[in-house]
Amino acid sequence: MKRRQFLGASSAVLAFASVGAWYWPQRWDYIVVHHSAGDFGNIEFLQKVHRERQAKDPVDAIPYHYIIGNGNGLGLGEVDSDWRETFSIWGAHVSRNNSDRNFRGLGICLIGNYEKHAVPDKQYAALVDLTRTLMQKYGIPVNHVTGHGLTAGESTKCPGKNFPMAQFLADIASTGLG
Repeated sequence: MKRRQFLGASSAVLAFASVGAWYWPQRWDYIVVHHSAGDFGNIEFLQKVHRERQAKDPVDAIPYHYIIGNGNGLGLGEVDSDWRETFSIWGAHVSRNNSDRNFRGLGICLIGNYEKHAVPDKQYAALVDLTRTLMQKYGIPVNHVTGHGLTAGESTKCPGKNFPMAQFLADIASTGLG
């Protein structure tokens, strides 16, 4: 009897693990766009800032899944990521008001302050390309793509008043995922 219980329990655990192994990297349902609000940035710098601001986060990584450079610390339009993206780890890019957007939302951060400056064309083009790719890969609809400050419950100006959100949404809408 104990052997049968063990086998039944083991089978259930293995089945759950198999479903989890499939679900975990496929769970992405949102994309949230940010700006760093600083003129310089790369993976190492953002990791340092994240450790200072969110010392209790158990994940020692940048809070976003991807960053896109402005030419100061990371090449203009260059896309980079660290192990948060590699292992499909939840983000730390929105407040606790939106924990689901951290758990099931990919965070993309543009290096730069778009409250003060316009987004460089090459950086914007890289954002559009990356966002379209992620939308297609995970089946994310346009209405699940937003700016940090445009997400209900968030109180920030991110990604900045000079970020062309209406144009961005129109540009990514061509993925066919309504």
